Amino acid sequence: MIDIHTHLHPERLALAIRRWFRENSNWDLKHPFDKESVVDVLRSNNVERFVFCSYAHKPGIARSINLWLAQTARAIDRYGLPLFTVHLDDPNFLDDAKRAIDDGCIGLKVHEDVQSLQINDPRFEEVFVEIEKIGGFVLAHMGPVPWRLEPEVGVHRVEQVLAKHPKLNLVLAHMGTPDTQKYLDILGQNEGLYLDTTMAFTNVNGLSHVLDVDAIERNSAKILFGTDYPNIPYVYDFEPNVLKSLGLSDDALRAILGENARLLLKPFL
Repeated sequence: MIDIHTHLHPERLALAIRRWFRENSNWDLKHPFDKESVVDVLRSNNVERFVFCSYAHKPGIARSINLWLAQTARAIDRYGLPLFTVHLDDPNFLDDAKRAIDDGCIGLKVHEDVQSLQINDPRFEEVFVEIEKIGGFVLAHMGPVPWRLEPEVGVHRVEQVLAKHPKLNLVLAHMGTPDTQKYLDILGQNEGLYLDTTMAFTNVNGLSHVLDVDAIERNSAKILFGTDYPNIPYVYDFEPNVLKSLGLSDDALRAILGENARLLLKPFL
């Protein structure tokens, strides 16, 4: 398996995130979040490589987070590959992106809700160009899911981005909830558009819903396995086991659990 969506954060930020979940959700997050523990769990679950990220939720911290992400990747011999972060209110956010890429980051994580920004903000355009140059990708958490569902508006933003950057690899977290079916309908029309499975097949808050298994089978070449580990309120193998229970073909399962990510990550493996 290749896990395209995990989290490693500097300790102070990781503690703040855990505190937020304790105070604002019913998620019981108990998995250790230090890099050694995360690596141990992934290896024990036969994950051959993983992608990890953090995010700048305010100006002034992106550069130091990116430095930490790149250093962490080297410390684990790039078993995990890092996505950088930018904050668009930083005056030198494009320089932050270029520095992170030069330091070994393979793409960008955007969390619209946490960062209070939108994927179609025109300031992102120069950053997207830099990602296109290296064959990297953007991992985007669209809108305020699972805390609120805002159907359709995210689709409009994604379509705007892809119209301007048709060669950009754009991975939408959580199967694009709440617009999963709409994205499944347009995956074939957009070469670089992908969905990741993170939490979408579980029973956690608004991230789970009735999914069209036939549509997932048809689009299995554009779906990537992700988990959000270690910030999940269940054991690591719960979601892959749910995926395996859906009745997908062996070919579709192999594609989703590893082969698609292997192709996407080819420039960096």
